[in-house]
Amino acid sequence: MLATLRKLGYGWLVVQGLVTALFPAKSIKLNVKLWGFPFENTGELEPKAWYVRAARAGGVGMVVAGVTALLLDERASDRETAPPSDGSDVTAPEADETA
Repeated sequence: MLATLRKLGYGWLVVQGLVTALFPAKSIKLNVKLWGFPFENTGELEPKAWYVRAARAGGVGMVVAGVTALLLDERASDRETAPPSDGSDVTAPEADETA
């Protein structure tokens, strides 16, 4: 159950990062609208160009972090389900008898 929720969270991070990376200005406006409820005239605010670029960079970072987390989580779950090795598949190097 917890693993499923964790993967869902990573997936949401990827989706939110994609939206922010592809449409940073719209993402900023949506965030201002959602978080700007105690303020008046939030629809009239315009973000500066550097802030839009920073939001896009943050979106790319969210995508990278989410995809990396999904891959690492999948790799960890593969290791947990793999049968334990008793070491019989490891071969020792042959000793040099000429010395």
